[in-house]
Amino acid sequence: TKKWKGTFDEWLDHLATRPPDVLVGANFATYGGVRHHIQAIQHYSSMNVALAPSEKVMQVVGAHHVTHDFHERFSAFTAKGIQVVHSHVFPWFIEWCHERQKEGMRWVHTYHLNYYPEHGLGTLEPWQEEINAALLEVARHADVRLSVSKWQAEELLREHGIETQYLPNGVDVALCDAADASRCFKKTGMRNFFLWVGRNDPVKNPVEFVRLAERLPEYEFVMIGGGLCNAALQADWWTEVPKNLRIIGPLSQAEVQDAIAACSVLVVTSKREGLPTLVMEAMVQQKPVVVPNEAGCMEVSGHGEAGVIYELGNVDDLADKTLEAIADKTRGERARKRVLSEYDWRVIIPKLDAIYRGENIKLTLP
Repeated sequence: TKKWKGTFDEWLDHLATRPPDVLVGANFATYGGVRHHIQAIQHYSSMNVALAPSEKVMQVVGAHHVTHDFHERFSAFTAKGIQVVHSHVFPWFIEWCHERQKEGMRWVHTYHLNYYPEHGLGTLEPWQEEINAALLEVARHADVRLSVSKWQAEELLREHGIETQYLPNGVDVALCDAADASRCFKKTGMRNFFLWVGRNDPVKNPVEFVRLAERLPEYEFVMIGGGLCNAALQADWWTEVPKNLRIIGPLSQAEVQDAIAACSVLVVTSKREGLPTLVMEAMVQQKPVVVPNEAGCMEVSGHGEAGVIYELGNVDDLADKTLEAIADKTRGERARKRVLSEYDWRVIIPKLDAIYRGENIKLTLP
C-alpha cells in the first residue's frame, strides 16, 4: 500500500540525510533475547545507533513486507555516512552488510545461536537451514565477529574454523531491580509459584515443566509465553495440563520481571540456549534458578555456582533439584554478583562502543 511505501521511503531518506554512526539489524524478532539485545545496544550505546528496520517501519510495514516487497529497495541503499553496520541472525541483513563491507564499510557480526536438530523435531525447516548457511558461510567474513557465549566461540572455531571474540549478552539490571512482586499478585492473584517463561517450541521443551508440575502436585506452577494454552500442550505434547499449573500468555519484559519477583524459583528446561538472558534476570533478583545441563545454561550459571543444574530429560532429577534450589539460600548473592561483574549492559557496552570506534581491542576468552 501507499502507506507502507511512504513509511519505508521516509525511513531510507532519514538514514541517507542523517546517517547514524551505527546501523544494527535486522530488527525483525518480535520476542526474545535477540530483540532485547538489539534494542539494548541502541539504548545503552554512547554512539548514535539506529535499528534496521526502525520500530516505526516494523509497526506499519512489518517484517514480511520489508523482506519481500522492499528487499530490492533496501539492497540498493548504499548507506553512505554510516560508519559501522552490525548484523544479528537474519540472512537478509547479513548479506546486505557483506555488500556494504565490499564498499569499505566496517562490519560487525554477533553470533547468538545456530540452529540445531533440537530446534525442530529432529530436522530443521528450510528457513532455519537458510539462517545457518548465512551464519556459517557469509557472516564469517565480517571484520569483527562476536560470540555471546564462551562455549559457542569454542565450537565455532573447532567445528567451522570461525574465530570470534567473546562479548556476552547483556542484562538490563535497572529493569530487573524495578520489578515488583505485588504487581504480579494484583494481576494474577498468585505468588510463591514455580515459574517457566518461554514459548511453545521444541527447543524450549515446555513439556518437561508440565511433567514437573505433575510430579509436585502440592506446589503451584505458572507458564508464561506465546503459543501456550491447554489445547496446544495437549495437541503438541500429548499431555494433560495438571490442575496446579496455570498458563498465562506472552507478557512484556517488565511484566516478566514482576513474575520473577513473585516466584519461588525459575525453572528452565531448554534443550539449547546461547546465553539465556532470562536466567540472568532471575540471578539479578537473587531468585533460585534451576537449569538443564546444556552448554549455555551451565555457562551463565557458573556451572552450578549461581544456579542448580539438573539432567535434561530426567524429571525425577528435575524435581529433586528444584526442591534443593528452594532450600538453598547461599547462591542468590553470588548469582547477582556474577551478573553485575560480567553480564551487566553497563559493563558490556563500553567494550562494544570501542569496537564500533575501530579501536584495536581483543576480547579473549577468560
